[in-house]
Amino acid sequence: MKRFILSLMAAAVMFIAGSANASAQDFNFDPAQMAQMRVDHMKETLKINKDQATKLLDLFKKESEEMMKMFEGGGMPDMSKIEENMKKQDEAIKKVLTAEQYKKYAEEQKAMREQFGGGF
Repeated sequence: MKRFILSLMAAAVMFIAGSANASAQDFNFDPAQMAQMRVDHMKETLKINKDQATKLLDLFKKESEEMMKMFEGGGMPDMSKIEENMKKQDEAIKKVLTAEQYKKYAEEQKAMREQFGGGF
């Protein structure tokens, strides 16, 4: 299980690092823009309401900014900090979504981990 979590964290770090590097060169990475894209996706897939969208947008903006800070100065951030942030974010998301929405969200996350994390 720990190997799975570490694989997931590594995939997330690589995705974010790749996004940050590419965006710095090509896309002007904007945490607020990334947060909005996530909320827009959740509007489509989970049918979240306006209040949920507002709360999630605030949460995702904060999380994106925190992740960007972890990558400042180059090098790899502490994986335990990334894991801790992801757990906190998941708990916050769980409080905003209904039980049915969260179940679907968790299923999506699991599928994404399997796709990008190698299915560990």
